[in-house]
Amino acid sequence: MAIDALNDRVYKSGIKESVATAKSKPTKALTTSGGEVAAKSTDAVILTESAKTMSKAVQKAKDSSGIDEAKVEKLKSAIKDGSYKINYESVANKLIDSEDELSSIFG
Repeated sequence: MAIDALNDRVYKSGIKESVATAKSKPTKALTTSGGEVAAKSTDAVILTESAKTMSKAVQKAKDSSGIDEAKVEKLKSAIKDGSYKINYESVANKLIDSEDELSSIFG
């Protein structure tokens, strides 16, 4: 049985069904000669390649701080040694653009 986590499907012997349908089906239990229930150990979960890729991406995002430390250090050093130059026209244009956007939202 394979589970495609992105598309919510289970693949079982070439038959495609939804995960909810597969989970709701009863499973067969094996009984021993003493009447005890023994677990069937033939079930396995196989993740699709897209699910594996998604899992890796999620883990990488969780491990990341979201900050480009190299860029921050470069900017800090440029400010410290005086080589960082501010483009005042660009800053002003972006302020005007954000004001226009806010005005269109809030009228």
